[in-house]
Amino acid sequence: MGSPNFTPPPDREPPAVDAFLSAVDHAMNSNTLLLTAECDVPVVAGNRQDVLHAFLRSALFERLMRAADLRRNWHNLSNEYDSEPFEHPLLREGFRATVSPLDRAGFLARLRWMLCEAFSLYGHHYPAGEAEQLVCGFARELLGPDVPAWSFAAVSPDFLRSTGYYSGEEPQRPVYFDGSGSDTATFVYRGRTFHLLLTNGSP
Repeated sequence: MGSPNFTPPPDREPPAVDAFLSAVDHAMNSNTLLLTAECDVPVVAGNRQDVLHAFLRSALFERLMRAADLRRNWHNLSNEYDSEPFEHPLLREGFRATVSPLDRAGFLARLRWMLCEAFSLYGHHYPAGEAEQLVCGFARELLGPDVPAWSFAAVSPDFLRSTGYYSGEEPQRPVYFDGSGSDTATFVYRGRTFHLLLTNGSP
């Protein structure tokens, strides 16, 4: 296929989405980010990896990463509040970003894992009942009433520059992933809309 084009959606982060992202930050000691974009072709199982790779290489990806980082008050991906280009591209050379399918149950289980089971440096796991409320609220806001229309996939988290914490490599900022089991990327798509949920839980 030809290279798809991408546009950002309206800039909104409903309370239930913000509550879940903040809870993952707390539980995993993560800088959790959610990116959303529209594609000019429908995203389906047969093209989802190509679409994802094209999105990662697009200028919009870096803009959305920076905007999400600032919106969540991390300020890790820019020099203060300026609009200068990144000193280095955030995207890592030679990445694979391999996509593996998830069903809806697997997607929800992954969200619960973030809150209840993933490594938590400060012991901030959530009780199962509270986690379930956060997960359900997030899924409801993200997916809307027509849940079966959405598809889900796990993405190998090898496409963003590393802090070098686990690998010992010299970090070239801006960096995001740490190289631990708490690095995750989850791709959610329906029609021409998709979301990319990122975690980088770290020591």
